[in-house]
Amino acid sequence: MTFFCIADKESSLGFMLSGIETREVGSRSDALEALKVALATEDAGVLLVTEKAASFLKEELDNLMYKNQKPLILELPSRGRFKKRSSVGDYLKDIIGVSI
Repeated sequence: MTFFCIADKESSLGFMLSGIETREVGSRSDALEALKVALATEDAGVLLVTEKAASFLKEELDNLMYKNQKPLILELPSRGRFKKRSSVGDYLKDIIGVSI
């Protein structure tokens, strides 16, 4: 099982340098194409999506998260954008939708 990343231009370099297959997106059409590639990659078990990239794919990602077991979809903060979270529990709730 491997990682696949859909990221905005500012955030993509770090993922690429770490060896994760990464698609850089700057528009909705780019993001949809990257999502299509990610879902066609059979061994991609974890899909990392930055906040900026996820903003282009909100509806599609929501549908995938609730209908499919694979890949696991994790939304990560984009580079330079920091949301203040009050606790780890809040962070997990945002990611997986479970309150701890």
